[in-house]
Amino acid sequence: MNRRHLIKGIGAIALYGSFPAVLSEFLSSCKDTNKDLRAGFFSPDEFHSLEQLTDVLLPATATPGALQAQVPYFVDLVVKNCMSNADQELVKKGLKQFDEEQKFSSLSALEKLNAVKKLDAEAFKEMADNVWFRIIKRLSLIGYFTSQEGMTKALRYVKIPGEYKACIPYKKGDKALAKTFLMYW
Repeated sequence: MNRRHLIKGIGAIALYGSFPAVLSEFLSSCKDTNKDLRAGFFSPDEFHSLEQLTDVLLPATATPGALQAQVPYFVDLVVKNCMSNADQELVKKGLKQFDEEQKFSSLSALEKLNAVKKLDAEAFKEMADNVWFRIIKRLSLIGYFTSQEGMTKALRYVKIPGEYKACIPYKKGDKALAKTFLMYW
């Protein structure tokens, strides 16, 4: 047995062990239309701000956006079930402070976009105070690109991939390829 494949396999098992409760709850709640999807970590006002923020980060265009992919529900589940209390409070406090300072809910679409662009530029500088935004943005991207809408409509999903091809011809306008998580191991 190749040691590299063994280490990669062990790593895959460890990574899958960290998210099963969140992913299973998220996937099962998506199928049940009568069940409230919210994990309940954020208050209704905070959740509304989270919805608006994720909608600005991943707006609907020719492909579905964050709201259609139910990204805010994913973020709510992950923050509630997978983060430490300190990180949970950091996210909650940052989201609330941003909404209060910017009056985010009352801004127009263009003003929301500009506010998020400014926040994004500041959050990814060294020693930034807006670490909470990094968390929200990363979870939003993970939630979107692992959702059915993200994988099948924003990306080209290969359900059963063939052999490995090092160089795949690209035609201008083609979507990026999407693969399931284990395909990277």
